[in-house]
Amino acid sequence: MAVDPDLVDIALQRMSGSQFEKFSNMFFPPLLGVDYSPLGGIHDGGADAFGGDQVHERSGKAGIFYQASVQQDTKAKIRSTVDRLREFGRHPQQLTYLTSRTVPTIDVIEDELGEEKDVVVRIRDAAYIRAHINDSPATQAAFKKFLRPETEFLSGVGSAQVIGSSKHVSSPAVFVFLRQAVDKLDGDVSLVNSVTDSLCIWALEGTDPDKGIFMNSVQVIDKIRETVPSAVALVERRVHKRLVAMSKKSYPGGRRVNWHRKSDVFVLPYDTRAAITKDNQSDEALRARVLRSLQQRAVETFDGLDPAAAALVGEVSLRSLQLAFEQEGLEFSHFLSRADEVEYPQIGDAVRGAIVDRGLRGPGSVDLAAQCLAVTRASLYHSTEDERLYLGRLARTYALLFTLNNEPRLVEYFDRMAADFYLYIGSDMLIRALSERYLPESSQLVRNVLRMAAESGSKLILTEPVLEEVMWNLRSSDLEFRNHIEGVEHRLTGDMMREVPKILLRAYLYNRLEASGPQTWPGYVEQFCSHADLFKPAAAAQLRRYLQATFSMEYRSRDDLTELVDPDEVSTLSNDLMATKQKLVLAENDALLACAVYGRRRRRRENGEATEFGFRTWWLTNETRILRHTRSLEARHQGARYMMRPDFMLNFFAFAPQVADVRRSFASVFPSTLGVQMSRRMDETTFHQIMDRVKEAEDMEEGRRQAIMAECADRLKSDFERRYVVELRNDQR
Repeated sequence: MAVDPDLVDIALQRMSGSQFEKFSNMFFPPLLGVDYSPLGGIHDGGADAFGGDQVHERSGKAGIFYQASVQQDTKAKIRSTVDRLREFGRHPQQLTYLTSRTVPTIDVIEDELGEEKDVVVRIRDAAYIRAHINDSPATQAAFKKFLRPETEFLSGVGSAQVIGSSKHVSSPAVFVFLRQAVDKLDGDVSLVNSVTDSLCIWALEGTDPDKGIFMNSVQVIDKIRETVPSAVALVERRVHKRLVAMSKKSYPGGRRVNWHRKSDVFVLPYDTRAAITKDNQSDEALRARVLRSLQQRAVETFDGLDPAAAALVGEVSLRSLQLAFEQEGLEFSHFLSRADEVEYPQIGDAVRGAIVDRGLRGPGSVDLAAQCLAVTRASLYHSTEDERLYLGRLARTYALLFTLNNEPRLVEYFDRMAADFYLYIGSDMLIRALSERYLPESSQLVRNVLRMAAESGSKLILTEPVLEEVMWNLRSSDLEFRNHIEGVEHRLTGDMMREVPKILLRAYLYNRLEASGPQTWPGYVEQFCSHADLFKPAAAAQLRRYLQATFSMEYRSRDDLTELVDPDEVSTLSNDLMATKQKLVLAENDALLACAVYGRRRRRRENGEATEFGFRTWWLTNETRILRHTRSLEARHQGARYMMRPDFMLNFFAFAPQVADVRRSFASVFPSTLGVQMSRRMDETTFHQIMDRVKEAEDMEEGRRQAIMAECADRLKSDFERRYVVELRNDQR
């Protein structure tokens, strides 16, 4: 199938320098009819001498060179490359420059540079790539392998155009996260507590009882949000509890925070402030020593570099190392943890990013890039003790953020996954959603899950059996109110309310005294359907319209579900479920929904697709009592599960950070000593386990990685044993 040239343009605009070079090495040789090999090795020039872009020499033909680059200034880049070739004792006769940019008036630039440098210059730009992308199976294969992953954001997971090569698979980040998540049987609550404590202590810096400077928990959260916005969703609900925990003598290591209960404010005691000051001084001194070390490397490497220029090289080099964690944190951390000397070509992309951060452009930026690249590589391959300590701490900081789902590629992966879910919503979920009608938005856990899923592109399906069950719950709650509650509701205490058997009635009783709460039970029911019509057929239609409008749901009748299933299989399963459900109609409803999941997967040929996202169709419910009766059903479908745990959606989607917040957090954490401080919260054993997973991923073919990722994703969706940081309780108490 021919490649769409528009996709080529989109991909080239998004490519990093290292990825474009890999693409060029596969795309251009068949077109040019030549073979070429890179100049230099890791330590004797290599890409360092050319601003991070490797120069290749034609095999068997001295003097003919090729270079691929995403550099904006084409003329400056070519000038610099020719000059550096000559400095290294080469005699360039011809340079073919391959660029991801569109270069206007190529012939004019070629002639001008040819005369100026006495070299034949040939430029092959984005227009050339677009024109020749379909020339042969080899050029199309280069697109598929390196360009297509850059365009995958354009299509949903379930689109007709199947994307064969995904950056989620080619990068080990998502693979490692999924394997780690599946292996964590006890969840990561202790790690979250540790991180929350660290951020709270950091936020309280500057408080002083002698000066009357205190902070309440809201102010602590606001300060965290300003600097580490991606962490707020994870820690916000825990901040006050953790501050109180740190105020107790029983806290590990002793009390860290003083709590003034009456005004509910917090302050750091003298001992904690003194310890923080000492740690901050140590961390800042380490950072200053590393910066001086990089500046000294610049002076020793480049003769005649004045102090101001050396200072700039040191600052940009330090920022380049920090950006390497932001851009390729897991791969970079693994590179740093390896004892053998291997090349890390992506550091050139980090150097470019650091130069852009400083707003530096023009011909001088090319020389600066070469200088910074030489300095950063020297610090990686011949590190001082301070440099090793500093980079090791940043590697652990990244690993900490990674384990907490604060990594751009993880967020993008789960966003893509959510965009194509097809979810039959269980009656327990919808009843819980009704009960949350008057809660603050931050406490509306089920409503947040459903809204988020719909906004992400998931299809939420309201089925006729589920609608009937929700309707039955409303009607039985009304009977319970009239028969047992109506005459005594004003005398019910909180303890008595907790014993009311119907969740909707409890929700009404808890919220009726709130300023904006329901005044009467009929008024509460009116939020969903007419109380006067509650026992009439019209009520079901009213409730259906409410649910569809509020949660963006689509409706499927019982007949629609029946078309997807084997009636005998449903009947057999219904009989098995009677031991749990006791009412035949409820057993039949559950059996129909479970079988419909498999039926739709079969109809949509989900078993026939190979993606890293796993199955699309699920039953979203906490109705776990039936699981022990459906093992034979799962076995008949190759062990594939059918029920998705709502807590999976809650933790990986509803409270997951946005990509923009994650990038802001990275940009705040790594340049500051906060990043070094956070490294103390990453357990050494956990860090090494993550690095072992990276090695495991690198040793596998992409097809095997993709299969494991899909398996892990489906296990996470359906794991009802796993402990999550945020979990749905069975009822509202």
